[in-house]
Parts: sequence; C-alpha cells; structure tokens
Amino acid sequence: MRYGYASRTNLGPVRQDVDALWDLAIHDIAIFNTWLGATPDRVQARGNGWLQPERKLGSQGLADVVWATLIYPSGFCAELHLCWLNPDKQRRLAVVGSQGTLVFDELAGPPLKLHRGYFEQPASQFLPAGLGCDAIEFVPAEPLGQLCDRFLAAIANPTATSIDDSSGWVGAELVQILTCLSQSLQQQGRIVTVPPLPPG
Repeated sequence: MRYGYASRTNLGPVRQDVDALWDLAIHDIAIFNTWLGATPDRVQARGNGWLQPERKLGSQGLADVVWATLIYPSGFCAELHLCWLNPDKQRRLAVVGSQGTLVFDELAGPPLKLHRGYFEQPASQFLPAGLGCDAIEFVPAEPLGQLCDRFLAAIANPTATSIDDSSGWVGAELVQILTCLSQSLQQQGRIVTVPPLPPG
C-alpha cells in the first residue's frame, strides 16, 4: 500500500457544538484503521472557519473545512478532506497500492470497487498496464443496526465475546486520535504524536 485519501463534504449540516473535524472525521479514521489493521502514531491538521468565527473550540473558531493527515507506523499516510461548505457532496475513501486502488464511494453504485492498474517501464517512459475495474460484492446493512445486534449477542453469550472493533477500546483510540488532530489544528498544522493508550 502506498497512501490513502478520503473526502467527506457537503453543504451542511453545520454544527454549532463541534467543528468539521469532530463531526466528520471519525468515520474515515475508523475505516482506515480497520483496513490497515493499525492506528496512526502521528497526525496533522489544518483548517479554516468562516461561518462561526466567534464560536470557540480551543483557541480558534469552529473550522468549516479541515485537511487532516494520518501517519501510520508503516509510513502509510492518509489525507482527509472534511467540509461543510462544499455543495459537491462526497463520501469517498481510497487506498492506493502498487497494483491498483481500492475505492469505497457510498454515493456510487456499486460502492466498493477495485480499480486495477500499474505502470510498466520498457524504457524511460511509464506506460499504464493491467487496467480494469472490479466491483466487490458485499451484503449491504445498516452499520448502527449491526452494532446493536452484536451488542445484544455479547450480552446473551458473553463467553463468546472478544476484544474487537466493537470494544470501548476502539472508541477510546478514535477519540485520542481526534484530540491529537485538534491539537495540531490549534497549532497551525504542527505534527502531533499520538501517545499509546495506558493499559486498561
């Protein structure tokens, strides 16, 4: 894997209690962490706020647009574009590799696709090769409903439950990542190290 990117934009809804980072980023961070089987160890965020500069989150007004970078221990970087001001609604996330790109676009059908392609270099030129696109089938389901079903199953049979993506630990990791991104945003894009959570 080489890098990733995500775009989560729309014209609103505009929140008055949190900025675009806290409102929108958690979904894409959770997806990247799941796909990569890892969490970022460094983060960076930059943003601007035009609609509510008087509403403070930390030392600045609420950001309407945020560009966030997640840097994983492997060196993989993911760039996130989060915005309330963009009438071009986007819900797209991708991981780019050496042989193609895995794309999840919830506004397209089918939403999960593998775009195949790579470069051949017979001389000094880079020539595209192996081009194609495959839809990846999956059973569509409502995520919150699935979480509720898993929660009820864990209550009914607690011995079969293990630490996984439904644990509180995952939620704590996501909140810590968002907190570090907020620190970076308030410090004009300084890279912030995400400390490991204390053992629980």
